Amino acid sequence: MSMNVAGVSGYHSNTGKWMKQLISGKKINSAADDASGSAIASKLRASMTTSTVSASNYQSQILKNNVADGAMSGMNSYLSDMTSKSVQASNDTLTDSDKSTIYDHMNVLSQGVSSLTNTTYNEQNVISDSTAAAVTSTGYDLSSIESATDALYSAMAENGAATNAASYAANVASITAINTAAALSRTEDADMAAASVGLSTSKTLDEVNTSMIKKQMEDQEDDNKRLLGVS
Repeated sequence: MSMNVAGVSGYHSNTGKWMKQLISGKKINSAADDASGSAIASKLRASMTTSTVSASNYQSQILKNNVADGAMSGMNSYLSDMTSKSVQASNDTLTDSDKSTIYDHMNVLSQGVSSLTNTTYNEQNVISDSTAAAVTSTGYDLSSIESATDALYSAMAENGAATNAASYAANVASITAINTAAALSRTEDADMAAASVGLSTSKTLDEVNTSMIKKQMEDQEDDNKRLLGVS
């Protein structure tokens, strides 16, 4: 009499599935594993990439602003020295030769300001044309230097505000990328402990199924011998 083993022919092994999870560390290795989960993972991955690139862009803007701030700080130093020299030149006790020496020094300082207006970051000027014009189109009298200094302070304040805004945006983008990465991990990463148990259980079931099929084939062979009268 043949052995009736229910479900033997319809048995499906999960060994390959668990093996892929343990090797890749992912529970979703293709859309076939989980179509909806795979679609969600793809969207999360795209979002994470966007946030990461955005954070990098903001960091680049911060670096550019820092270069601009350094250049303007140098200009401020030059203008401060020019202010002192202008006050010094107004001293009536100085000779024309003394004043000429002072103005020569102021001319060097003014050239220093002009050179800093050409400061670049990644081949881009970091000082706006309006700021450059305001700090270079000046005479050596105290009023003109103070006007240039005021314009420079305004530009420095604007640059500082832009840096703060970019820093905030970079932090938001970075946090978004981190949170999205965590969500992606929860969506597609395998539970390694569960996968290990699943693999062990699947292998055991494979062995049982193989034994059952072998037994079924042996019983069928015995039935055939009896039908044919073969001992």
